[in-house]
Amino acid sequence: MFRVEVMKYGSLVGRDQKNVMEMKRKLVFAIVCYFLGGVLCLAWGKGLWVLILQAVVVIGLLFVFSPRGWIYLLTALSFFCLGVTSFALYREGAGAVHSHAGRWVTVKGWVEPLIREDCFLMDVDSLVVDGMKTGYRAKLMVYPNGYVGTISVGDGVEIEGQLKIPTNVGYRDYCRGLGAEALLYSTPYHLEITGAKPISIKRYSYQAAGWIRSKLEADAVPPQQGEIMKGLLLGGREVGEETKQRFSAVGISHLLAVSGLHVGIICAVLLWVLKKAGLLGVERLLIVCGLLIFFSFMVGLTPSVVRASVMMGVVMLAAATSRKQDTLTSLFLAAFLLTAFKPYVIFSVSFQLSFLACLGIALFYRAFERLLAFMGRYLSAAISITLSSQVLVLPLLIHYFGSFAPASVLANILAVPLAGLVLWLTVAYLFLFPLRIPLYYTIIWLNGIIIKTMNLIIDITGALPYGSISVEKAGPFFFVAYYTAATIVLLLLEYTDSKKGAR
Repeated sequence: MFRVEVMKYGSLVGRDQKNVMEMKRKLVFAIVCYFLGGVLCLAWGKGLWVLILQAVVVIGLLFVFSPRGWIYLLTALSFFCLGVTSFALYREGAGAVHSHAGRWVTVKGWVEPLIREDCFLMDVDSLVVDGMKTGYRAKLMVYPNGYVGTISVGDGVEIEGQLKIPTNVGYRDYCRGLGAEALLYSTPYHLEITGAKPISIKRYSYQAAGWIRSKLEADAVPPQQGEIMKGLLLGGREVGEETKQRFSAVGISHLLAVSGLHVGIICAVLLWVLKKAGLLGVERLLIVCGLLIFFSFMVGLTPSVVRASVMMGVVMLAAATSRKQDTLTSLFLAAFLLTAFKPYVIFSVSFQLSFLACLGIALFYRAFERLLAFMGRYLSAAISITLSSQVLVLPLLIHYFGSFAPASVLANILAVPLAGLVLWLTVAYLFLFPLRIPLYYTIIWLNGIIIKTMNLIIDITGALPYGSISVEKAGPFFFVAYYTAATIVLLLLEYTDSKKGAR
């Protein structure tokens, strides 16, 4: 779920963000206005034009009293209206499908990269009720109630069934995070495969993930070891519930959510290979960005991998053009791109935890690093990243899971470097195994030792007293009080830094 960046990014955050407030981040300001408009639209439930009209009136009054700030006001208005529009259109589509709950419908669309034994995700092209198209063009979670043959990602399907709204709040939010506002219950008799898209990056990426999966399930790889290797490279969908719970209990489940650590290692491998091939900087950038997009599709376009890929793309672009990159701006740009194309992703727990963990690192990392400087560079960086990544996600962990894991500090310090080694060796294995180069046996042996060590760390930290603490789920007052206190602490830290800088 939430993630802790690979250690080397801690130094990058500290170096590039000596003072979070010392730069005027115009893009961050604009995107904050965008989210403000979107959140107000969702929470208030007012119509699109009502909110935009109110924004125009407020901005107009501000312009009268502060004409010199018209550029900022115009930017705020534009992005606020964009946020309102984007989320209002999403609400309109969601409302359309909710109004037909319980009805028998006919749906045409395409199979998405989420196929399970009892259900699959469908991207809707048309939804027809009583012979009338509804205009709903989002996603549905389909339960065919039986064997439906060899459905594959990218297949066109036509289904008749009954629409239902999830009654379980947790499952409803999960489906919303995927873009599915409703469930479609059908039977194999009412499902027809109409063909496949001639060109589908989702299909090709799904096939590539299947190829990787088959190599990690080869006889040469022990099953338990292969499960961890698949989970680290392709995400948490590849591991069983027992493994997920073990990782989650000690606060390292972020290792099974493909994000910054994974994207950083994969980019490093690709850049090294392309450099050895003699390609220039711009050529390497274009190829790596293209492969990064393909990899994001391959692991299911989860919010954490898209966020990490966008940020990594900005870092590489800044390096290629000899410009400084700003972590906070990159983070907000990634969040904007995600929600602009998929407003529903704001309901995804993965998006919320990934975004807030990275925001916590950007805002609080340096403060923890200064406080823990006496521990030495590596240890202070490791602990600082772990603590700063949890500052802003703690209320969400309590809200969603009713617990948090103090043992995660120790578990992350020990397990994250080992997970990085497993990823490196897994990528090397995937290069060597198809060529039948015997060295891959050595890689499997080394990976086995490292994974056993990781499991030992999980067992030891999980057995520590108060390693995981259960807490009653918090209400709105706790959220307001906690984030208000965090804001005050951040402002005090910035004020202290500015005083030191003035001396």
